[in-house]
Amino acid sequence: MTDFTGRLQARDIVRFLYHAADITVNKAREFQLEKLSLDRLLPPKAIRSALKPCSRQKVDEAKEEYPAFKTWVEVTLPKSAERKIPFAVEQFGMDQSTLTMLEEMGVIYEDKEKEDTARFYVPEIFREGLGFSLGQGSRPRVLVLKRKALGRGIV
Repeated sequence: MTDFTGRLQARDIVRFLYHAADITVNKAREFQLEKLSLDRLLPPKAIRSALKPCSRQKVDEAKEEYPAFKTWVEVTLPKSAERKIPFAVEQFGMDQSTLTMLEEMGVIYEDKEKEDTARFYVPEIFREGLGFSLGQGSRPRVLVLKRKALGRGIV
């Protein structure tokens, strides 16, 4: 739920809980949640499914708050066919100012230990909204990088 700068906004938490509860109550059949456990208010599948609408709304809000981000998302990003994590900046036409903006916003993080050119990652809160999918083994790597970016052992 946090970006790569460690920011966790209250609106993201509220939105996440809203979507998870909505899925649990109103979309139980669609998400095959008929056999709810009595010891959980929100089943794991509803929690996992809530991230997608939260991510889309997070990206929409970021586009409103950062005009340069909106330009990058709406003009540059659609030109690229495959959006997988990790990626190389050349794939998405990022100049240094765009790269700096995205890093300051917490949208991307560069794994400087990786020798490959595809060494940029996107946190979960932005990934779905930007249309990125995980490459093989990327989920655990994103968590490791988030810990590294935040400079502490927990996320």
